[in-house]
Amino acid sequence: MFKNIQKQLLLKYPLIWNTKFISMLIIGIIYHIIYFILGYFEGTIDFSNKSKYDIEFQSVMFGILLTIILTILWLVNYFKNNSLKSFYSKSKYALFYEWFQIFIICTFLISFYLPFSFGEQLHQRNYYSYEETQKRCEIISLADIFIDGSFSQTEINSLKSDLIDESNHSKINDTTINNTIDKTEEYVNEIEEQVEQISHYTYKNYIVFNGKKYDEFSLLNRNVFHFTINSNEKDSINKIKVKTWLQNNDKQEIKSLMSAYLRMINEHHLSTNLTLNEWLDITYKSPLFKDFLYITPYKNEYETNRYYNYYNDSRMRQSTEQNERYSKYFVQQNVLKDKYETVSEAYTNPIIKYDEILAYFYGALGFSLLIFSFRVTTGKSWLIAVLTVGIINIILGIFSALGSSSNIYLYLSLFTILVISFYFFLIYNNKRSLDLSRIALNILLWCFPLIIPILYFIVREHYLRYHYYSDEYSQYISPEYRWLENNISEIFLINFILSIVALFFLSRIIRNWKGLAEN
Repeated sequence: MFKNIQKQLLLKYPLIWNTKFISMLIIGIIYHIIYFILGYFEGTIDFSNKSKYDIEFQSVMFGILLTIILTILWLVNYFKNNSLKSFYSKSKYALFYEWFQIFIICTFLISFYLPFSFGEQLHQRNYYSYEETQKRCEIISLADIFIDGSFSQTEINSLKSDLIDESNHSKINDTTINNTIDKTEEYVNEIEEQVEQISHYTYKNYIVFNGKKYDEFSLLNRNVFHFTINSNEKDSINKIKVKTWLQNNDKQEIKSLMSAYLRMINEHHLSTNLTLNEWLDITYKSPLFKDFLYITPYKNEYETNRYYNYYNDSRMRQSTEQNERYSKYFVQQNVLKDKYETVSEAYTNPIIKYDEILAYFYGALGFSLLIFSFRVTTGKSWLIAVLTVGIINIILGIFSALGSSSNIYLYLSLFTILVISFYFFLIYNNKRSLDLSRIALNILLWCFPLIIPILYFIVREHYLRYHYYSDEYSQYISPEYRWLENNISEIFLINFILSIVALFFLSRIIRNWKGLAEN
């Protein structure tokens, strides 16, 4: 049956038979299904933290090895017969169709990680619905206030920080700060000179909530833990809600929160030596909520790979060592946060990652053009072209190192690509020897998709150098630079589409070029 199918393909669709497209397409689909299953297994979350299913590294390494093996086997069979010599097609765009089949095969071969990550994320989402995940993350987030949460930064003491004088007047020119940025360096220098006069900030040792003062290390100044599934606005509302419970001495709401949290701990078979009454007793110190005890958020110090350093977050303020009074109690809060953050990120991270897909398409484009150029020229000219590109890059690198401009490498690369392209089309139009243009054609096929990206980085570097300013205190970004930064994916997508369109017309030129004399 298989031989009969191959025979029919050879007779009716010789191009598909020659590229082994059907066989490789089936292999590629099976390949992706296998990696989807592996990814789904990798997405297993052990909430009890007793074991960790981690096969990602092994799967990726095996995938790379398998891709190399499949590619070699495919190319050996593909290069057995050259359609340009054995059955030269009369179709104007037969070469484009051949390249497109190569591109599809290359895409399947190199993109095995896409179904892997999709399966992993899908499994993580399947543990709880979106609404249930939000609810559970909110409970864990609020409970962090009563365990080992960080403290918020208090307000700046403007007088002690030398921001205002004794008459309560600002020492920084507010009018200047509020002026519209006019792209001039004078604005930047003026603000910088004023701000640099401030050597340090002094913060207040208290907060004010609903007209009442509380110590900076009271429960009312503690942060909630942020999960990506809940917005910052939601976190702020929840924080105010808990503050209100504490201030109004609403002990029942606090008990309900703690009870719901402990049920989750028991549900996932996590460890704690804490009971509801003990927890409430050591943390609920009304009305000041200052003399509470800390609860160790882990059973073993390094229970999770995820670690958050509050000291590196300018929004947070950790209590001083003398205020850190840990009780004898512990609860595996870090494990719970780690596991639910995984579920949370599974919902907030997009299933379809457009930038990642575009990167795989570019990889397949480059891989397919390497194979296609070898196909339409010769092995000798292909190897000479590889060496030529290497030598050119060394020369351009030397000029770039000697030059004063950081863009000189990009300018020289663009100039080289244009010169080689001009040389190839000059030979083609003059109907000159085929041998003279094989190397140029190889380099042209490899480099023409790079023209727009090179132009992009040249323009971007220009705006970065002359229309961008940033330091510790101030920043100016030109609209042009911001647009280039925000639309890089769209620009590269347009370049990818234009590269395919250009190759569509270039394939016809290559077909006619093959008809030139050898000498």
